[in-house]
Amino acid sequence: MTTTTTLQREHLLAVTAWAVRAREVLEPLHRVHKGRVHFRPGSRGVSLVGLLPSRPQRGRSGFRDLNRLAREFDTLFQTHCVQPPQGRPTPEKRLQSWMTADAYRHARQMLSIDTATGDGMTTLFVTDELALPMGDGQRIVCDLLALRRGPDGRQVPAVIELKSARQMRRLIEQVEGYADALDNQPAAFEDLFSAVLGEEVTFDGPSERWIVWPQAGAFQDPRTEQLATLGIRVVGYAECGEDFSFRVERQP
Repeated sequence: MTTTTTLQREHLLAVTAWAVRAREVLEPLHRVHKGRVHFRPGSRGVSLVGLLPSRPQRGRSGFRDLNRLAREFDTLFQTHCVQPPQGRPTPEKRLQSWMTADAYRHARQMLSIDTATGDGMTTLFVTDELALPMGDGQRIVCDLLALRRGPDGRQVPAVIELKSARQMRRLIEQVEGYADALDNQPAAFEDLFSAVLGEEVTFDGPSERWIVWPQAGAFQDPRTEQLATLGIRVVGYAECGEDFSFRVERQP
């Protein structure tokens, strides 16, 4: 009988293989189109994801011929990321696209988060919407995966959940569930992080758990202490036109 851990490991192996291929073929496009596009590795190919404020997260999944994707990028980007109607815009999509775009504009560093944190750590965007099978057709998805790197070289993964509503119970379940899955098989995630970032990554501790939701409280989020007891760090965001600002609460 195939265990959930085995299913997840096999899934991560497939995602990592596509991450390697995407970095080899598509990385030059990231440098040219900073903050406009994201190539998301999956288990069966790569997704083309637009990051435009007017079309957040529009795109198409399942690209397997990455040379064609690179060769015909301008046409495919217009077709799948610019021309389709956005449909019902959601704050989560805008926030996710903005944070991803901000990272790509700064060589994958989530500079807005690091500036708000002010703890000397560098936060590198790795990937988003990474689903893990849970068995019986169920799966768990992480909004953002990042690598937190200290000035001393210490590296820890970060599981970041985004929500436009302050639905604490649901967010706790999501961030804890995914962080537990990551911590259960660090080697597979280290390989994925290494493939995406193009350098060897070895974790020096368990994953950090972050929740990003609308800012509340004049000086501190009222849920900071409660969530800190669970090892969860709170980030409050505020919309400023098409941009976002952040307030990072204290480290748990």
